[in-house]
Amino acid sequence: MPILSRRPVRISITVSQAVHEALLNRSDFEGRSLSNLAAFLLEAALHQSDTTR
Repeated sequence: MPILSRRPVRISITVSQAVHEALLNRSDFEGRSLSNLAAFLLEAALHQSDTTR
């Protein structure tokens, strides 16, 4: 299923304090929400793993 055609759903994850701070810093630097950044990074990682198979 293409990523753009699915409906958004919420998930919950637990990360270390260091990862949380790094994500907050990056989201602030990029001017996007933490949630948007996390979704972007997860989708990029999935796309990258699909292209390396």
